[in-house]
Amino acid sequence: MTLNSAEPVKKAASPPAAAGPLVGLRVIDVGMLFAGPLVSAFLADLGADVIKVEHIEGDEVRKMGPTKDGHALWWRVMGRNKRLVSIDLGKPEGAAVLRRLIDTADAMVENFRPGRMKKWGLDYDTLRVTNPGLVMLHISGWGQTGPYSQRPGLGTLAEAFSGFAHVTGEKDGPPTLPAYPVADTVAALTGAYSMLAALLNRERNGGIGDEIDLDLVQPMIPVLGSMIVHYDQLGIVPVRKGNRSTWTVPRNSYRTKDGRWVVLSGAANEPVMRLFQAIGRPDLADDPSLATNQLRAKRVDEIDGIMAEWIGRHTQTEVLDALEKAQVVAGPICDAQQLVEDPHITARESFLRMPDPELGSILLQNVVPRFTNKPGRIRWAGKPTVGADTYDVLTEAGFDAEEIEKLASEGVIRTGQEQS
Repeated sequence: MTLNSAEPVKKAASPPAAAGPLVGLRVIDVGMLFAGPLVSAFLADLGADVIKVEHIEGDEVRKMGPTKDGHALWWRVMGRNKRLVSIDLGKPEGAAVLRRLIDTADAMVENFRPGRMKKWGLDYDTLRVTNPGLVMLHISGWGQTGPYSQRPGLGTLAEAFSGFAHVTGEKDGPPTLPAYPVADTVAALTGAYSMLAALLNRERNGGIGDEIDLDLVQPMIPVLGSMIVHYDQLGIVPVRKGNRSTWTVPRNSYRTKDGRWVVLSGAANEPVMRLFQAIGRPDLADDPSLATNQLRAKRVDEIDGIMAEWIGRHTQTEVLDALEKAQVVAGPICDAQQLVEDPHITARESFLRMPDPELGSILLQNVVPRFTNKPGRIRWAGKPTVGADTYDVLTEAGFDAEEIEKLASEGVIRTGQEQS
């Protein structure tokens, strides 16, 4: 079957076994929306047994974004590789159920507002009494401490507050926010490696876990590179420059004759000289006043105009063929269709078609990064049923059938049977 085949994929009798360097690691995900659940998704991709704890009514991502025939699509991505348990944590009995699950885990991630877990009796000091090896990651908008800690916070605020939006956008346009949760993803990557660092340290210190405080703003600040040191030492407050760079010329996006776009980056001087030759301007390559980025920056408007004019006279394919031949750092700006159909992306197996009980099949991003000896794998897309694995997970944790039935009848848990 080809990558883009629309032919339904038959559901396997059972999911493939977990694979990857984190097999044997158990993680409890008590997150909402993006940052916390993305941490656990990254860990699950590498083999961790992730138990996702949803509210009785289901995760909010199930209700977000486009749907197909009423079926949530974004959830298929966010919920991948996770076993689903549905618990009402607002009830003392629900918090007690979660405590028993946490006692079986190596790590957990939560991203409620600071103080909520303590209110439920699920703070780190309480949990480590019975599970001293637990690694607990808190992700919140503003962190567990500080004057803003009790403010509501989402990725949009972090993208703005961190300075990211201030330097993103056209020179004369407004600050620009990304279309997708960039701050949540950056925080999730930071959270995933911080949890793994804490787990490694646990192996070295006699089995004692740790508590990690991560907010959405701080991981965004390193993304902005030298912005802070330039301000500190030179008093420079960066401003929006569109797609131009302050230190690389040429560097921009350019529209082609057929209405598509390409990007160029002249970070190294030698490829820029080849670029000038490729567009039929050897005079620019021979001009000593254009030999370095510092010099070219003084004539950035002129150079951008030359590049825009040449690229605008050619199709995207013609531009890319000529610049690839010249070994220039250039490439297309892809939309979703172009990305999925690209031969390099296909060869790299960047996407994987998975069976889905409601949609037939669904295309998901594949595991990143790749391991030679212990590769991870996508085992299933996010399951459509809230609480699909509640019964199995609670049974593994030592609950008997009578306890589970009682909890379900009292609305403390949801087993998924209610929807079948």
